[in-house]
Amino acid sequence: MFKKVIASVFIFASITSAQPALATSHAKTLSNLGMDEIMFAQSMIPHHEQALQLAQLALKNSTNKEVIALSKSIISSQGKEIAQMKYWLKATNSPLSMGHNMGMTGMLSQRQITELRKLKGSKFDKSFLQSMVAHHQGALEMVILLKNTKNAEAKKLALDVVNAQSAEISSMKKMISKLA
Repeated sequence: MFKKVIASVFIFASITSAQPALATSHAKTLSNLGMDEIMFAQSMIPHHEQALQLAQLALKNSTNKEVIALSKSIISSQGKEIAQMKYWLKATNSPLSMGHNMGMTGMLSQRQITELRKLKGSKFDKSFLQSMVAHHQGALEMVILLKNTKNAEAKKLALDVVNAQSAEISSMKKMISKLA
C-alpha cells in the first residue's frame, strides 16, 4: 500500500510539474524577466497562435498520418508555451502585445491562409509543410531575443523551442521529399 501511495505521489508530481506553474511557484523565476523576455513573449505568442491555426487546419484538410501527428504535436507543445508566455506577461503586468506588427519572419498572410484552406490531400500537405518550415525557421530567428537572458525559465523555453522546432523542420523536410 505504501509503495502505491509513493508511486501515486511521484506520478502526480511528474504530471503537475509538466503543466504551466502557478503564480506562487513562479515568484523567483519571474524576478529577472527583462524587456527582451517580454518582447519575445509578446511577439512569439501570436507567432505560435498562427502555428496552432495552421495545425488545426491540417487536422481538417489532411489525411496524411505523419502530417496529422505533427499537427497534434505542434498544438500540444506550442499551446503550453503560449500559456507559459502569457503567464509571464500577466505576472509582470505587461500587455499581451506590443501594439504593432513586428513583421515576424515566417508568418503567413491572410491571403496565404485562405489559399491553404482551399487545398486538400497531398496538395494541402505539401503547401502546409512548406509553410510550416518557413514558420518554424522564423521562430528560430526570434529566439535570438533570449540569447542573453539571465532567467532560467526563459533559457529553458528558448532551448525547448530551438530543439523542438529544429527537429520538426528536419522531419517536415523529409515529409516534403516523400510527397514530391
